[in-house]
Amino acid sequence: MKYRVTLVALFLLPVLWGAGSLVGALTASAEVKCPGENVGKDGEERPGPMRPGDTQCSVLDGSVAVATRTYEQQQSLQSLQRRRDAGNGCLLLMYGTAGALLTWRAAKSVRDGA
Repeated sequence: MKYRVTLVALFLLPVLWGAGSLVGALTASAEVKCPGENVGKDGEERPGPMRPGDTQCSVLDGSVAVATRTYEQQQSLQSLQRRRDAGNGCLLLMYGTAGALLTWRAAKSVRDGA
């Protein structure tokens, strides 16, 4: 009987993870943030979120630039990441809920049948 409780608890971990991912994706800011150095229209580096028309966002790995993106590319990437996080959160939530319910139901039917 104790192993079934442990199994239900293990299925609840993906439920919590999925709920956290889903909430994080749904409440994420629409602000476009450059993960490195942001270059404005005037060619000068500036701090803070990107603005429409910013020409370059240098993505850094330590102090080495590994990629550059425009405002639109960074906005599209962040939107894709939010959608991906929401989808993964939903899948984890459904997987964990289904597993916990099936395990709980199986434990209940064994207990009633005994």
